[in-house]
Amino acid sequence: MFNISKIRITDFFLNWKSFLVFNILIFVAKIVFSAYNNFQAEWFEDWSIARNLATLEIYSWNYKFGSSAYKLPLYPLFLCFFMKCFGLLNAAKFIIIAQHIFYFIIPVIIIKIFENFNLKTVGFLSAYFFIFSPAYFYYSNVLEATNLFILLFAVWLYGYSICWTQTYISFNKIIIFSVITALVALTQVVAVPIMGVMALFLIYYKKRSLKDIFTVACIAVLAYSPWVIRNYTTFDKVIISKSPFWQNVFFGYIPDYQILPDNHFLTQEEKKTVFKKTAAHNEFINEKIYKEEVLKIVRKDSFAFIKKGFNNFISLWFVPKTYFDNNSLSILIGRKLYVIFINLLLLISMIYFFRNNKKIFLFCCILFVGFTFPYLIGHAANIRFKLDFEWIETSVISLFLFHKYFVSNKKFNPKDRLSI
Repeated sequence: MFNISKIRITDFFLNWKSFLVFNILIFVAKIVFSAYNNFQAEWFEDWSIARNLATLEIYSWNYKFGSSAYKLPLYPLFLCFFMKCFGLLNAAKFIIIAQHIFYFIIPVIIIKIFENFNLKTVGFLSAYFFIFSPAYFYYSNVLEATNLFILLFAVWLYGYSICWTQTYISFNKIIIFSVITALVALTQVVAVPIMGVMALFLIYYKKRSLKDIFTVACIAVLAYSPWVIRNYTTFDKVIISKSPFWQNVFFGYIPDYQILPDNHFLTQEEKKTVFKKTAAHNEFINEKIYKEEVLKIVRKDSFAFIKKGFNNFISLWFVPKTYFDNNSLSILIGRKLYVIFINLLLLISMIYFFRNNKKIFLFCCILFVGFTFPYLIGHAANIRFKLDFEWIETSVISLFLFHKYFVSNKKFNPKDRLSI
C-alpha cells in the first residue's frame, strides 16, 4: 500500500502538467509580491554603470573618473536596454518582471538538461527545488548579474548536455554553443575555468575531437573580443575581464566581513583611511592602493590568507557576516536552516557518488571547487555568490535522491544506468 501511494504521489508531481501549474503559481506569486512592494529593487554597481551609459553614453561606474572596466558588460547592457526603452523611473519594474520570467524559464531548462541524459525525473526534482527555494523566490527582485548568469549558464549546460549525449553536432549548434559560451564569460568570470575543464571532460570521456573544441573556443573568443578591444582602445592596456582584483582581495580582510572572532586584519579606522584614499581616485589607481594594503596585511600575518579563506568558505557555504548574527524568522528559516539542510544533503550525496560513481563525484567536485576557490581568494560577503551555483547543488541532491529512493536497488546499478 505504501509503495502504491508513493508511486501515485510521485506520478502526480513528476510530470510536465503538474510542474507547469506550480511554476505558473510561483511566477504569479512573485509578480504579486513585487507589486505589493511597489517593484522596489535592490541594486549594485551594474545599475550605476547602466544609468551612466543610458544617460551620459559612457560605460562608467563613477562618471567623474571617466570610462570604466569595473564590471563585465552584459548585465549593465541588459539594464541599459530597459532604461532606454522605459526610462529610468520605470525601468526597474520591467527589469524585475523580465527576471521573474527568467526564473520561470530556468527550471524548464533544468528539466530539459536532465532529459537529455534520460533522467527527466531528476530534472523535475531539481526544478521543484529551484522554484521553492526561498532565496531564488526573492532574488529576482534584485538588480544583479546573478539573475542573468543563472539563465545563461543553464542554457550553456543544456548545450553541453547535447554535446555529451549526441554523436553528431551540426555546425549551427556549434556556433550557438560558442556564442552562449562567450555570453556566460561576459557575465561571470568565475565560470570561465569551469567551462574550460568541462570541455576537457568532453575530450577525455566522450572522445570529442580537438577540432570541435578548438572551433568552439575560436568562435567564443571572437564573440568575446569586442570587450577586450574596447578596453585596450579606451585604457591603452589589456583588460581581459574586469579591473578589480586587489579590491576584492582587500575586501576579504575588512572587519565587517569577519565571522571568525580571531580574524583581526584591520581596524575600522584603518579601513576608513583606505576607503578615503580610494574615494579620490579611479579604479586603476585604487588597484595599486588595495594591493599595497593587502601586502601589508600579509607581511604582518603570514597566515592571513588562510584565515581569510576559511572565513570566506563559511560565508559562502553558510551565510555572510551580514546575516550571521541575524536570527530573525525570515533569515533563520528562509536562509540559515535551508542552507544547513541542503548542505547536509549535498554531503550525503557526494559520499554516495564517491562510493558508487567516481565520474559523477569528480564532475561535481570540479563544479563546486570552481565556484568556491575564487571567493576564497577574494571575498564572499554576499549571498548572491552562492546563488550562482546553489541550483547546481540542489540538482546534485536530486540526482542522489533519484538513485537512492526512486529506483529499486535490485534493478539499478549507478555505473550501468547513468548515461553520463
